[in-house]
Parts: sequence; C-alpha cells; structure tokens
Amino acid sequence: MKTQKKLISILLVAALLITTLVVVSVPASAATGTLASYYKTNPDGKVGKQATITIDGNASDWSEDMMIAQSAAWDCPNHWKGSHENSLADCYALFAAYDSTNLYIGMQFVNTTDTWQNAGDQSLMDNGKMGSVPIVLGLSVDPNSKGMTGKLATPENGKSGIWGVESTFQTHVDHLFFMSAKIGDGGTPAMFTADSNGTTDYTTHCTSFTQAGITYNMADTNICSHIWGLNYSDSTDDVYSDSADWVDYKTFTGSKGKHDTKYDSFYEMKIPLSAIGTTATNIANNGIGAIFFGTRNESMLDCVPFDAASMLDNTMQEYHAGDNTSLEKEDDDLITVPLARIGKGGSTPVIVTDPTTTTEPTTSPEPVGTTLKVNSKSNMFQTSSESDLEVGDTVTVSYNLTSNKKINSADWSLAYDSSKLKLNTAGADLCPVSGDTVNDSGNPVYGNFTDSDNPADFTAGGAFVEAEFEVLAPGTTDVTLTVNEMNYLNGTSVVSIVDNGVVQTSSGATVTATSETASGQTIDGLLVNGKSNFFDPASTTFDKNVNKVTVAYKFKASKSVINSTWKLTYDSKKLSLDSVSMPKAPSASFNTNTAGLVEGTFTDADLVSFSSMDNFVLATFSVLGTGKTTVNLNVIDLGIGVVVSGDMKTADLVQDGVVKDITSQSGFSGFTYSTETEVRVGFLLGDANKDGKLSVLDPTALQRYFAEYRTLNSIDPIAGDANQDGYLSIRDVTQLQRMLAEIA
Repeated sequence: MKTQKKLISILLVAALLITTLVVVSVPASAATGTLASYYKTNPDGKVGKQATITIDGNASDWSEDMMIAQSAAWDCPNHWKGSHENSLADCYALFAAYDSTNLYIGMQFVNTTDTWQNAGDQSLMDNGKMGSVPIVLGLSVDPNSKGMTGKLATPENGKSGIWGVESTFQTHVDHLFFMSAKIGDGGTPAMFTADSNGTTDYTTHCTSFTQAGITYNMADTNICSHIWGLNYSDSTDDVYSDSADWVDYKTFTGSKGKHDTKYDSFYEMKIPLSAIGTTATNIANNGIGAIFFGTRNESMLDCVPFDAASMLDNTMQEYHAGDNTSLEKEDDDLITVPLARIGKGGSTPVIVTDPTTTTEPTTSPEPVGTTLKVNSKSNMFQTSSESDLEVGDTVTVSYNLTSNKKINSADWSLAYDSSKLKLNTAGADLCPVSGDTVNDSGNPVYGNFTDSDNPADFTAGGAFVEAEFEVLAPGTTDVTLTVNEMNYLNGTSVVSIVDNGVVQTSSGATVTATSETASGQTIDGLLVNGKSNFFDPASTTFDKNVNKVTVAYKFKASKSVINSTWKLTYDSKKLSLDSVSMPKAPSASFNTNTAGLVEGTFTDADLVSFSSMDNFVLATFSVLGTGKTTVNLNVIDLGIGVVVSGDMKTADLVQDGVVKDITSQSGFSGFTYSTETEVRVGFLLGDANKDGKLSVLDPTALQRYFAEYRTLNSIDPIAGDANQDGYLSIRDVTQLQRMLAEIA
C-alpha cells in the first residue's frame, strides 16, 4: 500500500506542483464570530441513533433523525473565487448510527450550481461530481488518547500532510479516514492513527479499509428535507449573518431552474467498532466525536461541523498556479472547531447493549428542586462545588494553578451542560494569565497555549482557566476541565507535567492545582480589565449604554525609547477594534488582520522621549457585548536608548517578554520609569489628532484638515466635533481653543 500511495503522490506532484511554492497565511477580512443559525452541531440534541445500515449505494436506510451536524450549501471557497472549477467539495450534513458491532457514518455533499449553470458547464462537468480527490473523516474515539496532528512523521515529496492534504489538527482526533470521492479510483482508502508524537505514516499506523473491514459507497441523492445555502454573496462575512441571502435549494428557483439532487453525493460508511477500539456501550455512555472534510488534493476546502476560521481564511488570496482560483486549495488549515457528538452529548442519549453485556436496571431520577448545584471537576484540579444557585444567578468556576515552573505549553477542554448553564466568558478571558488561543464556538470549549519565549508565569499563582456561567435551570451539573497536555522547558528539553491527560508525578515541577466555585451577580454592562506583563493593571465597569471604550497604556521614563514590539489581545465577541496607535511613535506599524489580535512594532534611531507620563499604546473599541472582558498588552521587547559622548547605547528594558533591571549597564545607572493603565469611555472630546490628550495640536490638526493638508483618516471626526453639533466645521476649532483656555 505504501508503494501505491507514493505513486499517487508523485503523480500529484507532477500534475500540480509546477512551481516552487511558499504559502503565507493571510487571514480573510471576515471577523470570526457566531455562525449564522443555519450551521448546527447536534441540532435538537440529536446524537445519532441505534440502527443497522446496509452499505449499498442506496441511501434509503438513512433518515434525518440521524443528522448530527449541518453546514450550508454554496459556502465553500469556490463561491467567492474559482466558481469555474469542476471539482466542488461542498459539505452539507453529517449523519451517524451504530449497532452492537458497527459505526455507520453518512456524509452529504451538495452541488447547487445547477440553479445558475447549464449541464456540463464548469462546476457541473463530470455530472457535477468531485472526481478522484480525497474526502476525509475524523473521529475522536478516546479523548484521552494521543491526538493526531494531521502530519506524516516523514514528509513525502515535500508534503507533510496525509495523502498530500495539508492540515493541522488542534481539535482532538485519534482516527483519520482517507478515501477517494471517486470510489475505486484515486488510491487505497485507509485509516490512520497516531504515533507517540501525534504524527502518522503509511506503514505501522496505517490500515487499509479492506484490512479493517471498512466499506463505503455513494448515492447520487440528498436525504435532507431542506438544503439551506447562500444564493448571492460577495463576502465570506455572510456565513456569520442570518440576514445574508439564504435560500432553501429544495424549493429555490434560480436562473436555470430548480436544483436537481442528482448532482449531490451521499457517502455512507461502515466502520467495525473493533477497528477503532470501542464498543456500543462506550459510545452510548461516553460518546465519540466526528467531522468530515472535502478537499482539492492539496488542502481541505469545506467541513461539517463548519470551521469557517480555517476553511475561509485564505479564500480571496491567489492559488500559486493561477489568480482565478483560491489559495484555499493549498493552504495548511488549522482545525479548531469542536466535533459533533455521536451517542452521548445531546439531550437524549441512546442506550445500546453489547452482545457481551447486560443492561443495568434503571432507577428513578432524584426529584429536581428549584436551585442548581455546580460541581467543578478535572483530571488535574481538585473538585469544588457551589449550591443553592437560583435561575438567573451567575457562578464562576476557577481552576487555580501555582507552579514553580513557568508553563511553556498547554492544551485543554472545558465541558458543561448547556441546558443548565450559559457560558458568559469568552476567548482569551477564559485564561487570564496565559491568554490562550480559545475556540469557544461550541461545547466543549477548547484552548491551547504555546510560547517558549514568553512562558505563562504561575509562580505567584493564578487562574489557569476561569469561566463565568449564567444559571439556566435547576438540578445538579458538572463543569469539567480536562487538561490534555501541560509542559515546561528545562533548558531545551520539554518536560511534561500532564501528558495525554495523565498527570506526571515525576515531572520535576512543584504544582498546586485547586479549584473554586463561587456565585456572583450579573454585570449589567461591561467590565473591561486592562492587563499587561509590563504596565500596571486597571479595570472599569461601563454602563450598558456605553458604546465606545479606550484602553490607554501609559509610560514615563528618564531615558528615551528606541524600539518596541508587542501584541495586544482582546475578545472579538465583546469588543471590535476601532483604532490603535502609538501617538509618540508615528513610524510604528500595526498588523490588525486577525480579529482579537493587534501586533505592533517600531524602531526610531532618533529616540522617542517619554519624559512625562504619556500614551504608549492607545486602543479604542466598539462595545459588542456585556459581562467581563480583558484587553491584554504583552510587551515582547522594549529598548531604551541614550547618547553618551556621541555614541548610542541601548539596553533591553523588556526582552522576550521579561522585564529587566538595566541600571547596572553602562549609561543607565540612574534610569527610572513608571507605568499606568487607563480604561475609559472610548474617546476624549476634542482629541482631534487621536493622541489621547487635549493640546494645541488638536485645533491645528482640524485647521490643517480644513485647509486640505490632511485627510479625514488623520483625525477623529467624533472627538473633533468639539461643539457636538454633529459635523466638523471651523466652529469646532473655536470651541477647542476655548476648552484649552479653560484647562490652562
């Protein structure tokens, strides 16, 4: 089999990799957020059902009550770039069933382009089918097992992805199934598992479908009663909007008529439970996760459940072989979306008995009172509880960590019962110390942190994960934090504190892991915490009617600044960035392409003076939500400069995120500095030039604008409207001069 796969890889390289390729990930303009309501994972608590399916290319055994996830039609990259292509990997819905011996998976693909194209044209070539391209199924059978990275241990022909399909899994999967969309063509279908590093190969960790007893087939049909999808769209942002042009392709009539489901493809699979090391009882009691993908040989293009952050991030960038098709065909997709659950995870678990087991007798449930008890649980942290919570109360679960070692990397998931609790905390706010990358689009919530240069410091203690919930219903419920990995660096060696979910008692680290569950009051507005590894913290609670907030990080130093690099993170579900600046450093540059992240840098050999307390970084946001949120400025490097006898001397006040004492260095013996952080209402009236303060420069900026020496984007039209009459005029200059006279 390995020889066959090598031959296929060589043919793909010959056909597709004509030029040397360097792919740079350029995020799309779409701000990640809540997907439109047409995207559903485990809708209405559906987790598959007990049934036996015949794999015969006839979908009559399948039914909609087996649907565990739904995406949307015509939301694949081809919609916006490359609609002429004949291979359309448009994933729509995922189905599941199981009996005592087998797991059954159904994967519904759609091709609705027949509503605007003629038969045989463009994406309807080859009867609208995908041809010999890989389709992929991912399963998470044991969440405590080693997760797969999606990579080969030894790349082949310059490709590190399985079958040449580049992807990187952050979401836990322990089985990946690769098969051709054209059954019987395109390579030997196989199941891949992980080695000790999470990578795989074409030998030891590869089992052909034939060896594993796995079968699959395809029917030219669509078993869904509705096919919701985008009609006209000129932006990938539409996948986040219910007000976009959504239609039901089961009834919609386009310029070429109604959709014919003969262009759709339904793939059905039978996977012996023994092949994936599980039983029907385990599926019913603990559940397994599932996701499937459509590809174009080199990269994944669409998936269910839908991961918009990876499937659409490079949509409008150019493919290396031609600018009329999308870079999505070849980028390396980071998969972070939570999986759909099979057997357990919905509101009605399916009970199945294995042939070798018996059903345990059922007992009547304990009566439910009027209050809720919340238990915080974890494989690493101690258990704590909070009782007598009323519906509408808030409860905060904190997993507190103290460690004598700084944490280099960690990976975790947080699960809760969404029928009893609503998660109020989002994004990096869940990790107030480390500011992890978090996927909170589903339940469980997933997070990870990796930074060797700036490890997370828990030496003084702090919340590893902290989540606030609103109580929705009475009873008893658990919030469970599973720490999959936690590591620290010992020199250049990585030492595991937690490995594959198991706490390592011989790690060499002294760790105290406690939890705290406490009730609280709902914030009727927004609490903004301004945090930093360098600047003093500050917080302000704003009234719910406030729509703009500003976080100002201020600096004063006895010597000047020569350079700095930093990262500013914020929760893009609660805040939308309006502007960011370094008022004292006009040469500074900013990268704001990723929602929730700003990267800033500047170097000025002429030195920048902060002899008085002044704004170092100034960020203004529009308010999107209420509750608690954190804006965190991580200063990576901050250089101080001084000219001594005509020579420039420099010292790193902050280096790789660590604050240094530079007073022992030549030229810096008397160096002093101080910091402040201010969190305030979003704009300062009269601050026309956007430097965060009122000065004579503000009326000057307006006068220069009126004289057409400056463009509108060089001033703040809201703050510059000093007389608040709704528009800019010379009267605002006069009002500003009056304001400055009063200050003086």
